[in-house]
Amino acid sequence: MRFVRTPARALLVAAAIGSLVLTGCSSTPGPAPSTSSSSSTPAVAAPAGADGYGIPSGTGAVSIELWTDLSCPYCRQLEEVAGSVITKAVASGAATLTIHPLNFVSAKHGDTTAWSTRGANALAAALDAGDADAIAKFYGVLQQHQTMADGQSHPTDEDVLAFAAEAGITADIRDAVTSQRFAGWVDASNEYWLGRTIAGTDQVVKGVPLLVVNGTVLDLSAPDVPGTVQKLIAGA
Repeated sequence: MRFVRTPARALLVAAAIGSLVLTGCSSTPGPAPSTSSSSSTPAVAAPAGADGYGIPSGTGAVSIELWTDLSCPYCRQLEEVAGSVITKAVASGAATLTIHPLNFVSAKHGDTTAWSTRGANALAAALDAGDADAIAKFYGVLQQHQTMADGQSHPTDEDVLAFAAEAGITADIRDAVTSQRFAGWVDASNEYWLGRTIAGTDQVVKGVPLLVVNGTVLDLSAPDVPGTVQKLIAGA
């Protein structure tokens, strides 16, 4: 696996103009998995309401799909640039956001707290508990508090529960967070997606972030990513 980094100043400039100018956090997967019915991953505990290996939020007609890792700085940058547009579209009833979690980046950071898995597990716990409406916002808060390789931030389970409350999660997800109830499902999601072609597109999941709006794979290095998202939502 290879972690691709751009200078911090370049990231700040990119965020200011609404484009990412990045290749993202990439992994080198094995051969693309079969999509036939004879191929399957081991059974794991999935959150109630999951859409395959997806965590949906909202009920709007516009489909927004996000492939992401909660330890990927470029995923956090995408959230900083376009997250508010997506969250508002979900909250207004215009769109449904489906988050497809991956968890390969923690190891690239040397993170011994497995933040990628723990953060995604918390999102799955919120879905399982029936708090799907707040998941888009919860995801944004979790991205703001990534575990950093420099040791400046290592959120505990108590921190995760505080982030959930901040995002408007009202259900009790403590047990699922502390027991990592859906960690196996997050692992399975990562295994399922890496090397797989996204249905209806030519895009192979080789890394994150990937953003697809109503079947259109966005070029995250293009200018005005949030404006493109808004146009795709409005034109749907």
